[in-house]
Amino acid sequence: MRKVFPIPVFVFLLTHMTEAQIPFLLTQGATPKGKGKIGAGVGFEYLEKNQSPAPDNPRSLLRFFMATLRHGVAENVDYDLTWRGGLFANHANGRRDFDWGDLSIWTKIALLREGRAWLGLALQSGIKLPNTRYSPSKLGSNQMDFHSRVLISKGLGGAELRGNLGFSILGDPTNTGSQDDVYSLSFAGLHPVSGRGRLFVEFLGQTGYQDHDEKLISRFGAIVEAEVITWTVYGTIRLAGNNRDFATAFEHSENWSVGIFFQRSFSATLWDQEEEQRTRP
Repeated sequence: MRKVFPIPVFVFLLTHMTEAQIPFLLTQGATPKGKGKIGAGVGFEYLEKNQSPAPDNPRSLLRFFMATLRHGVAENVDYDLTWRGGLFANHANGRRDFDWGDLSIWTKIALLREGRAWLGLALQSGIKLPNTRYSPSKLGSNQMDFHSRVLISKGLGGAELRGNLGFSILGDPTNTGSQDDVYSLSFAGLHPVSGRGRLFVEFLGQTGYQDHDEKLISRFGAIVEAEVITWTVYGTIRLAGNNRDFATAFEHSENWSVGIFFQRSFSATLWDQEEEQRTRP
């Protein structure tokens, strides 16, 4: 039976675009968004990899309308929703496939706010829901995954440094009751280049117990804050590791990718007040 993505969730994300659990920047900062602050975004990404012989595996993938939402439910707690969007895949044998991307739910708790002499520290945990089918297109694992991370960050003038240490438990769609444990480490730097622009670069490495777990990728891009929205262009290059991944498509196994993302932010408190005024008799 084909899974159907919950359309109301997508509509909510798309109509409230902003700065959120950013899919283009994989390394997260420790600073929370703040109580009553909401951010979301929407974007597109094209990924490509070469693998041979593997005619049944996807060779390129277009993620369209990737969406994300972050809500500051308390001064030190953020709640995130991320969606991989719609997935269009091309295979080496010429076959084309479509599926809906996975939905993930995250919670970040700030343990130590950044100060002049110390780093910000936070814990983040999340689950990936099994929205994307494994068979026949192999665009997802159709398994629930669990993730946990330790986040640190430090602002240096207008620049920012980030580091993440993560552990993930990934379900195996090819072997019932089996799993893969993956460890990850990433670093990112953001640097202002103008009054409304920033450049960023990050490196993410991972390892685990399966043959294809070891990967190292680099991601880089530019963030530009316009009057109404903030937009970002970015690219990814795989520096080490092969083009296989564990039971899902393009999980740090792409040769390269490019993407664009649009964001906007607003206050939930202000939004509630405006809504109350409109509905008041």
